[in-house]
Amino acid sequence: MAECRLRGLWCRLYIPEDPDAMDWAAFLRATAPCVDGWVIDPPFWNPGGLGPHLQAHDLDRIPELVARLPDYQPTAVRITGRDRAETFENVQHLEQRLEKDARFAHILWLDTPLAYHGNRGLPAVYQQLGVLSHRPFVLENDPERVRPLKAWGRHVNLRTSVLKALALNPRILGLIHHGSFKRVFHYAKAVVKRPDFGLMDGEEHTFLEYPSTTGAVSLSANLAPRLWRKLLDRKSLSARAGDTLGYMAVMKVLREGLDAVAPDPLRAIPWGLHRLGFLAHAHPFPEESALRLSRFLEQATD
Repeated sequence: MAECRLRGLWCRLYIPEDPDAMDWAAFLRATAPCVDGWVIDPPFWNPGGLGPHLQAHDLDRIPELVARLPDYQPTAVRITGRDRAETFENVQHLEQRLEKDARFAHILWLDTPLAYHGNRGLPAVYQQLGVLSHRPFVLENDPERVRPLKAWGRHVNLRTSVLKALALNPRILGLIHHGSFKRVFHYAKAVVKRPDFGLMDGEEHTFLEYPSTTGAVSLSANLAPRLWRKLLDRKSLSARAGDTLGYMAVMKVLREGLDAVAPDPLRAIPWGLHRLGFLAHAHPFPEESALRLSRFLEQATD
């Protein structure tokens, strides 16, 4: 098994409705040298979707997307179903479709378990999944995507004690966390005995303010990978001290960019890719928002 580590800058890959509308060669030339990994999450880009569940047509699209990415970079691929049985079926289907691809050695299975399962008994689920597949797993804790699927009062976050038990499974490489910054500290304590365990921030704004995790999963890296790379290269205290002005300048531009993208990322990302010449067409974007995003793109590509 090729070693895959959940560290650095991972891009939550934009997935167009028509894959042929994207100039993949040009996009990857601009993006791949700057990122450490990819996240393929089709439900995220579905404007009518509810939760992180894969649809039947996603299972056909995923192998096509994997085939377009560099074969030397790790890729976290969504497997989440509507229940445990469907999640297991998704893994089996994707295993069969991808096992002969040279990139399969760099595949990690991405799952948001609380979308279909409670905290209780969760470690056993991944013991069972480990029988179906020899690939590693990455978990995602995303209360905003889980909350609409849960009855009132049910947990929408992984419990710290459950994460501690999950971290005992060496096949689980890490967690992408969204939500409370305070919860990250509890999670970090829970996995302290796993120095190889990646604790990634799924919230770009939070990572900019408190870059305390092992890295970030970024939407805006689709548009500004070089800027994110500059930030990650200056993440350590010593690097920041050596170029404080440069670090602050990058932070300022990224904050402005995130403010432009955050209100409507499902429209902002494709509009930005179209503006950069990577996407053949995109839906119109409100004029004021388009101006803000245009200014960000100009600064990001200088």
